[in-house]
Amino acid sequence: MQTSPLPHLTPSGNAPGESIRHILLGKPDAIRQTIHLLHALHYTETILWSPVLTIEDALVITPTQGEAMSLLRKQL
Repeated sequence: MQTSPLPHLTPSGNAPGESIRHILLGKPDAIRQTIHLLHALHYTETILWSPVLTIEDALVITPTQGEAMSLLRKQL
């Protein structure tokens, strides 16, 4: 069995049942490529992602009160 090059990608010490939402925004091919990269790094299974959706109108992200957000922009 092959071990992950990054064995501790999921932070420890979180409350049981706590979740985090990942949102990928970009061209469909870049999104698919990133999903497969995260799978190759043993971070998550590709089947857990929703289908790639085309966004026609402006998108508004509404966090729940008390949630925070961080954004990473990466050139491919």
